[in-house]
Amino acid sequence: MEEFDIEFVKLKNGIHRFEYQINRSFFDFFKNQEIIAADVQVLAVLNKLDNMIQVDIDGLGTLGFTCDRCLGGVNYPVKSQFKVIYHLNSVENKTDEATEVNLDIMYLSGSQFKLNIGESVYQSFLSTIPFVKRCDDVEGQQCNEEMLERLDSLEDSKESSNETDPRWEELKKLLNKKEK
Repeated sequence: MEEFDIEFVKLKNGIHRFEYQINRSFFDFFKNQEIIAADVQVLAVLNKLDNMIQVDIDGLGTLGFTCDRCLGGVNYPVKSQFKVIYHLNSVENKTDEATEVNLDIMYLSGSQFKLNIGESVYQSFLSTIPFVKRCDDVEGQQCNEEMLERLDSLEDSKESSNETDPRWEELKKLLNKKEK
């Protein structure tokens, strides 16, 4: 994740822009197995001041998942915004400061000369991941009809074969004897 290292001591006070192209390997680094594809542009705008650094992270693109319904691939459009504030020459003493959503506060000691925004970029996309992922939720995509028909036929065949395994019958007899 060295490409997300920013040596802030070399930067003058003011605004600096960093652009990144994110693909699946980025999410693999964080061991995220839900995301099967990624094509995201990230813009990190760093505003360096004397005693702090503010980084605004904006991402736009698509993340690919496996559909929970038909197991096909589905690409969700994503847009994320995240803000990180780095306090320079500080010791962490307040933990309740980050009450605003999509805000992270970090403390850097005087000996640190660079920061890595990779984890913050990753966190900015965590809130964009839908809990239930379905092809039908994305405009222009539909679930694989062939797979849905197979699932329906399996469910129908399971319902029609309501035969109980004989081993369960024997266990029920033992349970009934114990209750008596």
